[in-house]
Amino acid sequence: MAPLLDFQMGSLAAVAVLLYNYGDFCSQYLPFFEKVQESCALKCTSCLAIGLFVHFYHLGKQALFLFTMGIISYGMAKDIPAALYVGHALLGIGFVLQFPGMPGRCKIYTGAFTGIAMYTGYSTVLVHFIYLIGFRRLLILLMTMKSSFPASYFFTTISNIFPAYYFSRHDFFRADSPPEHIALKREAAFDALQAKWNKKWPKSLALSAELRESFSDLRFAAGNRVFLPFKKILDEWCDPFTISVATDRMNLIDLDGHEQLDIAGSYGVNVAGYDRYKKWISEGWNEVAGLGCVLGPVHPILAENVRMLKSISGQSEVSFHMSGTEAVMSAARLARFNTKKNFIAVFGGAYHGWWDGVQSTAGNERVAEDVLTLTDMADSSLRILKLRCNEIAAVLVNPLQAFHANSPPPSDLVLATDNRKCGEDKAKYTAWLIKLQRVCRDYGIVLIFDEVYTGFRLAPGGAQEYFDIKADMVCYGKTLGGGIANGVVCGPSWLMARCDPDRPLRLAYVIGTFAAHPLLLGAMNKFLKWVTTSEAQKVYQDMHTRVLKFVIDTNKALEENDIPLRCASYSTVWTMLFQTPGRYHWILQYYLKDEGINLSWVGTGRLNFSLDFEDEDLVLVRERLIRACLRMKDDGWWFYDPKKQVSNVMIKLKLAKEIVAALVRGCFRKIAA
Repeated sequence: MAPLLDFQMGSLAAVAVLLYNYGDFCSQYLPFFEKVQESCALKCTSCLAIGLFVHFYHLGKQALFLFTMGIISYGMAKDIPAALYVGHALLGIGFVLQFPGMPGRCKIYTGAFTGIAMYTGYSTVLVHFIYLIGFRRLLILLMTMKSSFPASYFFTTISNIFPAYYFSRHDFFRADSPPEHIALKREAAFDALQAKWNKKWPKSLALSAELRESFSDLRFAAGNRVFLPFKKILDEWCDPFTISVATDRMNLIDLDGHEQLDIAGSYGVNVAGYDRYKKWISEGWNEVAGLGCVLGPVHPILAENVRMLKSISGQSEVSFHMSGTEAVMSAARLARFNTKKNFIAVFGGAYHGWWDGVQSTAGNERVAEDVLTLTDMADSSLRILKLRCNEIAAVLVNPLQAFHANSPPPSDLVLATDNRKCGEDKAKYTAWLIKLQRVCRDYGIVLIFDEVYTGFRLAPGGAQEYFDIKADMVCYGKTLGGGIANGVVCGPSWLMARCDPDRPLRLAYVIGTFAAHPLLLGAMNKFLKWVTTSEAQKVYQDMHTRVLKFVIDTNKALEENDIPLRCASYSTVWTMLFQTPGRYHWILQYYLKDEGINLSWVGTGRLNFSLDFEDEDLVLVRERLIRACLRMKDDGWWFYDPKKQVSNVMIKLKLAKEIVAALVRGCFRKIAA
């Protein structure tokens, strides 16, 4: 009721402003307008104008709001009609843009109420309504700011201020002020590892160096593996990039003939095991090879895939795309189109692909003005959804956040000290999703699950099955393609519509050239047939049990060896948590690589077991992990002196001093230039 009233009062104000300003024209046909003009003062219409802007323009349009309010206020103070006309013109444009999306009853109430007020001459009533509307709107905006994820407001500003600075070779080994003999031990181990890698991976290192010159993807990944001040020295040290030529179960065979046990999981794609994907790609291609790469016309196997996807998702329609990012783009566009509302709400730290339309912090230079980034698992966020339901088309949820709510995907890049916090509380997150689902249902907001990562990893039915929560729309990707690039959106017919039957020029352009490529359809078909079997269900259950046991046994072994590291898991996703303050935790990824464990560019932050890991494979992972940790400890990287009481506070203070010093140096360089 409150949002409807908000809409009605705002509409009322808009009509009042427009009718008053064009009263001379209207009075030719409606005599009562002369009375309106006599009773309404210019200041009243200015108040109406300001209130209208407070109502119609959301937080991301603050600059336009303030600009228009300034023009009107200046015109009032200096009695400059031109300024008032400009301000009112802007308001009129805002009203015209908003009017088509208003509910019909709002338009009726607006016309009736405005007519009565204007005819009777009680226009001051409208002004008081505007005061209430303006106060309520500003209160909602302040509540939104309070409930929002802080980084979404200031990250872009900080990213343009934060200076680049790098340690010299001398300081590289002494960032935590260790005794000199520890620093020298680190330096010796550092040089020894480089010499070892040069002999062990000559072909891989040579090809990697060549690729860095022209393959920007590799250059980006290589430059974002470690905390920033250490990067420059590491660029000339050991290159952990793996160049593979074959797989054997979960082992990657690199260019130099060495095996690397893969726990990166191909960015989450490898759920079932590489051997299965090779089989599905081969069998899938054999089934569609006669059609080749024909696009537009579709292979009959598409119908079978759609039927299976409808059954898994619980939705009535399916749309194919070329990546998980595109699937999210499609879902967001369709939700906006079919609800006729602009905002998408996301939660702090959640990753929904690299599309700038949903990235509100790192990685996006464009401010996503139509995205609200709210605090995850907070009742205050639910209140914002209720208060702004007339603006919010959809809530986008990445169920992976159950593992690290309100934090971005864990990565060694931001590992300044032991600042990584992860851990699953399934019951608590389920309770949160139930509350969120209820609010979305009751207030007409579309609930979208971004299951690009969690779909078919948490369970055969994804997060919907794992948490027993049904979303309004579901996005899939990664493993669903059976090893081939894909994106899929599932939803009800009314949300999947791309045309407006009443307004033929309104359409949502959602399409893609390779969206239903025959090779994808074939490989996907084999994956879907496997994942829907009772055999697959048992494989999932057994693997979850094995991973839980792995975490318990590994943590016990780490504790027995006095290693400041623990593991935590979320289904087959797991991470490493450092237990003591330190500035060199990121270097563990290099020791793991040397012991034969392959990680992605995010390092120890996000790891994945595929379903083909057996008990003996998990034992091998644990043995290699323990060896790597003991070597790292012996080489002095985890030096910790209880007497010195090195704490996170001390590390952060030292970090702050380094940043300030870098800022000062940058200022002097600019002055000198």
